[in-house]
Amino acid sequence: MINVLTNNKKYASAMALKPRVAVHQWLSLMALTVMLVMSLWLTPASAQQHPAQDIVESSVNEFLTVVRENQERITTDKQFLIDQIETIIVPHLDFETMTKLSVGKYWRDASDEQQTGLVSEFKMFLLNTYISAVEEYKDGDVSFEKFRPESREDRAVVRTGFSQPGSSDVPVIYKLRDRGGWRIYDIEVDGLSLVTNYRNSFANEINKNGIDGLIALLKERNTGG
Repeated sequence: MINVLTNNKKYASAMALKPRVAVHQWLSLMALTVMLVMSLWLTPASAQQHPAQDIVESSVNEFLTVVRENQERITTDKQFLIDQIETIIVPHLDFETMTKLSVGKYWRDASDEQQTGLVSEFKMFLLNTYISAVEEYKDGDVSFEKFRPESREDRAVVRTGFSQPGSSDVPVIYKLRDRGGWRIYDIEVDGLSLVTNYRNSFANEINKNGIDGLIALLKERNTGG
């Protein structure tokens, strides 16, 4: 009987503690929830993912996935590769600014028709170069560094590293500007800028044969000449 009473008292005591434990747990959860919400409110915008970083990460990852999953098709169906580049990559490239910076001071001397021709042929030249590089692509991975804001709000730099088996990592930097949407206007590979890489050769061609000469040279290269 004593044992029964003792057990009943222990049971009653345990039952009395349950609501207190439940309330304590509920209060802890509420406090944790409030802290999480407050931390989101107090997080500065610069600590969030930048839209330029989002664009580069999503487009690069999407394109690499397509390449990895369709390597055999890419070797036999060039149009498939072109279509993928046009869909995934091209919308995020600012070919006009790329051309303008590559042509340099001579851009101001070009007529509207010549500027249109330069952009068109340089775009084709870059895409052909990119297609050739993709066709030779072997397994590789891309890593993305944490975004660091630039001094100008309309500029952004996305830093990545490209690695392939048996070779050291190659830093690849994407430079973007916001002109009604973030687009890439220059790419640096292992410290070599796409824009400045062509500037000297373009200047030499223009000095020899004028702007029309450069357009003709690009057109020749684009047609396999």
